[in-house]
Formats: sequence, C-alpha cells, structure tokens
Amino acid sequence: MKKIAVGVADDHPIVVLGVLHLLQSSPDIEVVFTTERIEDLLRLLVEAPVDVLLCDYEFRDDPQADGLRLLESARRVAPDTRIIVFSSHVSPYLISSAMEAGASGFIGKKYSDFANLAYAIRSFAHKKFFLPNSLQQRLWYKNGFSMREDASDQRCARPGGLSDKETTVARLICEGLSLADIAHQLRRSPKTISNQKNAAMKKLGVRNDVELCVAMREIFSLTDA
Repeated sequence: MKKIAVGVADDHPIVVLGVLHLLQSSPDIEVVFTTERIEDLLRLLVEAPVDVLLCDYEFRDDPQADGLRLLESARRVAPDTRIIVFSSHVSPYLISSAMEAGASGFIGKKYSDFANLAYAIRSFAHKKFFLPNSLQQRLWYKNGFSMREDASDQRCARPGGLSDKETTVARLICEGLSLADIAHQLRRSPKTISNQKNAAMKKLGVRNDVELCVAMREIFSLTDA
C-alpha cells in the first residue's frame, strides 16, 4: 500500500509533536519531514516532495511570516502538493484568502477540528476538499446565508435558482472530479462545464470550490430536512 507522504511545518514544537502523535496510528500516512522554519520548508518541499503539506499560517520569528506569501511560495516550488493551512486563527476572511492563495483546505487548532486531521489528509490526498463543520459554519455566515433554527426561514434565505445541469456539475465538483472528468462523464464540452460551474458559483455567491461545496452541502441538507 502506497502511503500518503506528509510534511508538517509549524513554529511550535509542541504542535508538531501533537501532529506526529495523532498520525502515528494511521498506517496509510507517513510524515516525511517536519520543520519550524519557512526557509527550511521551501527547501524540503523540493528535496523531499510530499502529497500533503500541513502548514501553519504564521511563523512568528521568520521575516517571510506572511501566510499568503508563504502559500504562494509553496505553490510555486511544489505545485502538485496539496496544502492544508493549520491555524489558531479561523476568521472567514482568513479561510477564504488562504483558499484563493492556493490552499486546498483549512483546519483550526482546537481539538474538535484537530481530531479530524487524518481524515482531512486522506481527503486532500484524493483531491477532495475538507473543512471541519465549525469552519463551514463560519464561511456560511460570511456569505450572508441564514443559519436560523426555523427551516422555512433558512429556505427563504438560502440562494436558489440552480438549473438541473448546474446542480449536477456542482455536486460532481464537490465529489472531487475535475472539469475534464465531468465533461467526459456528462458528454459535454469542458467549456460548457466551466460555464455551468461559474453560473452556479455566481448564483450561490461563492468564490472557490471549497465555498461551493459548503454551500451545496447546506442547501441539500435543508432540502432533505
């Protein structure tokens, strides 16, 4: 069985130890390297390529500590590596900004999110998206959709108007399929699939695949309620 190669970058040694302890019981995951410095991280990504990088957003004592610049640098030297941002700061703005800068997902450092780490790594390694429920809620609030207990109010507040084709495309994207895969499966042109994806994202008021999947999950959980 091919193991999922993982790199861990965090400037808090206790966090690194916690990650190693949590992952040691996962036989399909191998931590290839750990580092506490951005400079070493960018070198290691080239010398010891990994499938998934778990990376803190802030490195306090490093001159390149800006998280968005770090993501861009990591994506440049290791374009095939899936990056999970791991941070104690989980504002909707930070999550969305990280996604736009090239992160594949975002996990908070509180235990309830941290406990899902192995599952998240497996999801990212298979090119799927993962956000803990608590962070999905934050993004949903950011996009201005009601999360009130009254289901009828939720249905009124949520965006709608997706066509059947737009819904199908959005759902397949959330299952981890690429636009080319969806085009082949549905026997449509890649341009048509891209247009339908863009139309769905515009109607839902989302800006990237992760937010699209959060919105779709919420819509259909309400529909099924």
